Amino acid sequence: MNTTNQNMNVTKEYIDTAGHKSGMFIESTNLNNPVLLFVHGGPGFPQYAHVKASGLAWANHFTVCYWEQRGTGMSYNASTQGEITLERIVADGLEVVNHLKQKYNQEKIYLCGHSWGSLVSSIMASRQPEHFLAYIGIGQLGRHYESNRDTYDFLLETAIERGDEKAEKHIRSVKFNKGFYKSQEYRKLLGRYLNKYGGGTKREGDSSWEGMKDIIECKHYTWKERLNILKGIFSSYQALGESLANTDATVMAPRFEIPVFIVHGVYDYQTSYKEAKRFYESIDATSKQMYTFEHSAHSPFVEEQERFMEVLVEDVVG
Repeated sequence: MNTTNQNMNVTKEYIDTAGHKSGMFIESTNLNNPVLLFVHGGPGFPQYAHVKASGLAWANHFTVCYWEQRGTGMSYNASTQGEITLERIVADGLEVVNHLKQKYNQEKIYLCGHSWGSLVSSIMASRQPEHFLAYIGIGQLGRHYESNRDTYDFLLETAIERGDEKAEKHIRSVKFNKGFYKSQEYRKLLGRYLNKYGGGTKREGDSSWEGMKDIIECKHYTWKERLNILKGIFSSYQALGESLANTDATVMAPRFEIPVFIVHGVYDYQTSYKEAKRFYESIDATSKQMYTFEHSAHSPFVEEQERFMEVLVEDVVG
């Protein structure tokens, strides 16, 4: 599929990654612009539809590739995807990078990861910096256990501050421990209170339904691909939840031989600000800068778009 809408070139394409078909959307108003690969979060939650619905205009400055990771959406195929692991997804990502460099005849590209995708892309950038102009981490993952400890404390403190006795009782009834990633009761807490208290996807006005609505209304998906996103959200977390819970991004990606830019919402309790700051302070890089977005939670690139674009255009590209 290749369509043009108001000077926007939109391509939907697939490449072979170790015998498995991996899909992606590519958007640009000028195919001579620098290429930016966006690595989505989740795990297993493609963000093309959400970013499009937000109106973020980065495709005016970059040729943006929204790669959908093995095991979800356009890249879901239970018969070929095999075991879903962090290392397999990192390897797929590097194959996508090589494809983009060849396709657009660019020696290096920009790499941008969000949430879970910041772990994947941090590892990519740290291990093979020769492919990249810079790394941009949004909602940067550090240590997932410690981040969720911050999340639990935030939920309890907010319930107490608001005098929400029912919520306080519910939160206290769920004991937070190392097995948090397997706990259905803990997942229910997050679903019930994290967006409600402004520490989730966005500081204000977001719900799980909004994300699903964006996917349903995205005209570039087939119904099968929409269904495969839902399948992928659940199966990817089952496959990757333990790895995610026990990983420290500063150990997996301690050194960057490229510039690093960390963009984080101060109200983010999906990947806590405290852990993102620890990541930023711990890593070595040729240069590094952290930007605190004062009115955002987990999606500063969507919540404060004007400032985010200033960071990209003026500081990252320069």
